[in-house]
Amino acid sequence: MTSALISVGDLANIMQQKPVTLVRALMDDPVSKTPDARNAMVLPASVDIDLDGDGSDHTTGFPHSMPSADALAIYLGNQGITANTPIAVYDTRGMYSAPRVWWMLKAIGHQDVYILDGGQPAWENAGLPISEQQQYGKLTYQATPRPGWFANSSAVLQALNTEAQLVDARNALRFKGEVPEPRQGVRSGHMPGAYNVPFDTLLKNGHFLAKEELKKVFEQANINLDRPIICTCGSGVTACIVGVAALMCGATQVSIYDGSWSEWGADTQFPVINDHTK
Repeated sequence: MTSALISVGDLANIMQQKPVTLVRALMDDPVSKTPDARNAMVLPASVDIDLDGDGSDHTTGFPHSMPSADALAIYLGNQGITANTPIAVYDTRGMYSAPRVWWMLKAIGHQDVYILDGGQPAWENAGLPISEQQQYGKLTYQATPRPGWFANSSAVLQALNTEAQLVDARNALRFKGEVPEPRQGVRSGHMPGAYNVPFDTLLKNGHFLAKEELKKVFEQANINLDRPIICTCGSGVTACIVGVAALMCGATQVSIYDGSWSEWGADTQFPVINDHTK
């Protein structure tokens, strides 16, 4: 695929040539409980997609489930976005929740959408303008859902004994089960046969590593980019960082386990490997 990323310089140039809607992806840190900078100044022509709010389906009982295509279309339309709107998604941390919003948009068929590499910090460091106003205008979004972007627990179970690779984006201590999970009632450990690629090993200063460096990270984790990949994490958000990196490296069969460890670790019917108690 062509890169999902766009630099601040390229975005600033494009915005002088045509209208682009900037989407600020918001989410509090579920591990550290650090709130997102919701009241901070925003990039021009920005609207919000709040993954702790209407940007997720909270009826599932999991923190950040993908909304139905219809629900997401209504939310986007209410933000003044149509299926033909050029979009650049960014977040306040540099790179954290923006890949999740990009992934959700791709899953409902949005074509012209990019992730701002480096996010708001990179934009501000470049001395580009910021704004306090966000532009809203209700429009109609026509979703055209695409299969394969998300996987459910049944698909993960079926993948356990196939050539598909489960890639866990949580840190090594959580993956090995050496620390308690931040969510109550969720077991520690990982899925049988899973590989660990902590999402922050793919980033530097809020930017994705160069493609060749990303490939080295996957190679060192013994992941074959030619085989199917299902990415997982705590609640399906940072898994998208791994998913985007895999696509950037040429992988073609990449999906996100939407329930991720919030679902798997809480349901005792699913097998868990805990390295700490072996």
